[in-house]
Amino acid sequence: MELRQLEHFLAAAQHGSLHAAAAEAGISQPALTKSIRRLESALGVRLFDRHPRGVRPTVFGDALILHARSLRAELRLAEETLRELRSTTRGLVRVGAGPSMSATLLPRVAARLIEQGHATRLRVRSGLNDSLLAALQNGELDFAITAMPPVAVAGLTHRPLFADRVVVAARQGHPLAEGGATMADLAAARWVMPNRNVVTHVRLAELFRQHGLDAPDVWIETDSVPYLLDVVGQTDLLSYVPMPLLTGRNLVAIPVAGTLWRRIVALSSWRRRTATPASELFLSALQEAVDEMERSGWTGSDHPPGPPG
Repeated sequence: MELRQLEHFLAAAQHGSLHAAAAEAGISQPALTKSIRRLESALGVRLFDRHPRGVRPTVFGDALILHARSLRAELRLAEETLRELRSTTRGLVRVGAGPSMSATLLPRVAARLIEQGHATRLRVRSGLNDSLLAALQNGELDFAITAMPPVAVAGLTHRPLFADRVVVAARQGHPLAEGGATMADLAAARWVMPNRNVVTHVRLAELFRQHGLDAPDVWIETDSVPYLLDVVGQTDLLSYVPMPLLTGRNLVAIPVAGTLWRRIVALSSWRRRTATPASELFLSALQEAVDEMERSGWTGSDHPPGPPG
């Protein structure tokens, strides 16, 4: 079994097409097909079922995907480690974070690394939890800081960092922001939300179900958090977002009983992650930043503020 064969296998599994996988690999389709057949021969199993529209992993293929991704991620990390050891430049840590963590936690981490003179470079990607965890699985990130996934993600480990608050958000002056709003009011409202795989969307839908209500009336679905916040600030649409994202904006939390969610923010990484000097410095600075946030009461009370004044 060769690494090149695993790369060809993963490309075919991702695209569901031998033609598209061959184009990505820069080889002909017959050459890619031969590579995958050699891999199947070495393993003694069939990895794909062929159908008119492409290929689909068999049960053996599904089992191999996780291990192949893990191997690829480990090899990429090994390359980074060796470059770090033989170079006089600063070690690189690739971290993904949700929008609220990118705005609040990671600047504190960067400040500590700079203040302490640590030779560490950060490459930060901001996004929603589903895309960041997928990037982590693909070896594109070393760590992801997101809401704790509702179920474990294959190959990854999740370490709780702290709890923050998710609230119903509206523009200042919104009719429901004056107090006394109910779940029935929220059910009658219109919403802008991230895609339905994101934990805040899942949680909001579950809240509605618990109260015997239909799913939220989502008029706009977007993976752009800045756009989502701008829509909330300029319209009567509501959203369900971490409290820190309201800071500095024309936004307020609507205090409806039962809607406040103290979610767990977690650090995700590969279960078999290989430590590097740079990653250990990052983890130390991260823990210091988390400890400071907790000492300062950053997570706040269980009662979000209403409209100002």
